Amino acid sequence: MDRLLPLMFLLLCGCTQTLDYDLAWLSGDVHVHSSIGSDDTDGESSPLQIATAALDAGLAFVAVTDHSNSAGSMDCEDAEDCPNRGPEFPAGEEVDAQSADGFVMVTGSELSPLWAGHVGCLPPNGGFTWNGAFVDRPEGEVTAADSVEQCRAIGGFAIANHPFSQAAWTAWDWTTADVDGLEVWNGGLRWDAGDARTLAAWECLVARGQAVVPIAASDNHRPQIEEPGDALNPPLGQPRTSVGLEPDSVLSWPTIRRGLMAGAVVLHERDTWLAAERVVWNNAGEDWTIAGTAPLPGRVELRAITRLEQDETCDPATIEEPLHQVWWEADVDGEFALETGLIEHDRKQPGLRYLALVRDDQAASQEGGTAMTGLLELPP
Repeated sequence: MDRLLPLMFLLLCGCTQTLDYDLAWLSGDVHVHSSIGSDDTDGESSPLQIATAALDAGLAFVAVTDHSNSAGSMDCEDAEDCPNRGPEFPAGEEVDAQSADGFVMVTGSELSPLWAGHVGCLPPNGGFTWNGAFVDRPEGEVTAADSVEQCRAIGGFAIANHPFSQAAWTAWDWTTADVDGLEVWNGGLRWDAGDARTLAAWECLVARGQAVVPIAASDNHRPQIEEPGDALNPPLGQPRTSVGLEPDSVLSWPTIRRGLMAGAVVLHERDTWLAAERVVWNNAGEDWTIAGTAPLPGRVELRAITRLEQDETCDPATIEEPLHQVWWEADVDGEFALETGLIEHDRKQPGLRYLALVRDDQAASQEGGTAMTGLLELPP
C-alpha cells in the first residue's frame, strides 16, 4: 500500500454543523514562538516581526505559545533543563498589542516537560489572567496528563503537539489520550512520517469515540524564514489551520475559539484548499459536492472512519496504518469542482467522513500544497 501524503483534509467530525461553503473561513497559526519567551529563537522573533510576517502570509490570527517557564529559561544554558519559574506569558503585553482590525494575536503557552510531550495551551475567551508558573520539572516526574490538567485548570484548550517528534524528549506520552486537540500536522518537512503516524493516531481516537480536534501549525521560531524552510525552520503559516466562522461573525478570539472547539477546521498550506457539502443522504447512500485547489496534481478522496465496536480496540501509541476506507476518489489539478454522484453504503455503519487531497511521496520532494481539517457532522 502506497503511503498517502495529504495535501489537505476536510474532516467531517462529530460536530453540530457541516463544514461547507456557507462558513467564513479564516486562516491562523496556533504554534508560534517569540524571542521574549523562547530562547531557541536566536532573538529573531519579536511579536511585531511575527505579526508583520503573519499578515504577509495571509493569516488572520496567531497564537504565540512560548515554552512554559520561559521567563526563567532565558537565564539557563539549557532551556530544556530549567527549573520551574514564573510568571508565565512574558510576551503577553507585546503580543496582545499586535491585534488590530482584521487580525487577532493572542498569548498561549507550550507546556514543556521532558519525556512526556508538549501541550499547546490556547487561551480562554478573555485571555489568560493567571500569574503563576506551570510545573514542568523535575525531569521525568511531570506527565502529559499533569500538563493537560494544568492547562485546563486555567481555562485553556489543550493540544498534544508533535506527538511523534523525532526528539524523543518531546514525544507524547500516550498513556494520556485525553486532549482537546491533536497537532496532526507540525511544520518542518512538509508532510512527513511523524505526521502520517499522528493522522493514524487521530483516526484511532475518533474511531474510539473521542472528540479530538485535528490541528495544523508551523512551530515557527523565526518568522522571516521563507518557503519551503527546513526541518528546524518551518515558515510561519506552513501549515495553518483555517477556522469556520458563522457568516457576519465579528473576528475575535472568542469567535475563532468557538469554531476551533466545534471542530470547524481545515488544515492546509497556502494556495491549497478543499471544501465539501453533502447534498443527499438516504438509505441508499450519499451524494457530495467537492471543491478546492490543488497547486500540484493530486488525488481527492472521500474517506470514512467507522467507530470501533465494544469488543474492538486500537492503540494510538503504536498504530501506523490509518483506519479509514476510501469511498470515492478523483484525480485533480488546479482549481476543481466535482460531484461524487450517489455513493452506496450500509446505513447501519455510517462512519465519520473527511476529505483528503493527497499526493504520493510529497515529503521527499519538499513541494508545497499540504493541509488538514476537522470533522464535519455525523450522518442524521
